[in-house]
Amino acid sequence: MRPVDSGATRALPRGLLVAAVLLLGARVAAAVYEKYHPSETWSLVAWVPMEQAQALSRERHLPILYYFSADWCSPCLVMERDVFNNDYAARGINQRYIPVRLKDRRQEEGENPPAVQSLINEHDVYAFPFFSIVGPDGKVHRQTRGYNGYTGTLQFLRIPTPSGRRPAPVR
Repeated sequence: MRPVDSGATRALPRGLLVAAVLLLGARVAAAVYEKYHPSETWSLVAWVPMEQAQALSRERHLPILYYFSADWCSPCLVMERDVFNNDYAARGINQRYIPVRLKDRRQEEGENPPAVQSLINEHDVYAFPFFSIVGPDGKVHRQTRGYNGYTGTLQFLRIPTPSGRRPAPVR
């Protein structure tokens, strides 16, 4: 008769435990970093820093498209997915405008950088999303607030839709 084995024959996988603890620590560190350094939403639009927009507008004879948004704004997220990640719409924006994305940070940080707040005040932004189109001469041509759907946004931007159909967004 064989004696009953009372213990495991394998050694404790210490290397595996160490690797698991290191990976968990790395994930926690990444989460903390992401909290204080949020990533930009992916976009096909070639956003220009606000500091360069006026000079590029005069140089290229194109109006500036100011897009005001906020991280907490659900309609902004939908628009970014449906419009800014759509190849046709993004190409139209890039060809017709000097696009500038400005994020309101008051809810997250208590205040905006002075230059962003100055533009928010200048354009009387009180809701998000908000578009303001400014000519190379610095005069506001037109503005709109809220997300009016893919077609409504293209109509405001004066980008014709091909055959009246909505091209699919890039996923």
